[in-house]
Amino acid sequence: MIDVVRLGLSAGLSFDAALELYCANRTGRLADLLSEARMSWQMGLGTREEELSRVARVLGERALESFAATVSQALGLGAPLSETLAGQSREIRLAHRADVEREIERIPVKLLIPTGTLILPALLLSIVGPLLAASGML
Repeated sequence: MIDVVRLGLSAGLSFDAALELYCANRTGRLADLLSEARMSWQMGLGTREEELSRVARVLGERALESFAATVSQALGLGAPLSETLAGQSREIRLAHRADVEREIERIPVKLLIPTGTLILPALLLSIVGPLLAASGML
């Protein structure tokens, strides 16, 4: 979502128009909530920061809370929003990559349970069984 809005801003659209572009071409809960939020601040029912923060609270995403704060600060201070969102999307991608790498590191530990309970006993029986049969113990 941040990348689509950033591309819209880079193309010369306002933040509202770039967000509308995202909402019009996407389906899902995020697009619906952002569309409602955009309409709310355009009708004067709330400020942009309040509505974006509400969307972040409803979805429970920390990245959206950061997005809401970034947008309000950049628009309030007159900072270039496109560059700010580019940095934020980079940070989100890096955090997601770190989460995926952490999950990948946990996989070998999770594989020990089926290996220890299913494969090792079968392997032990296939090796020790013939030995016991050959020695006449069975």
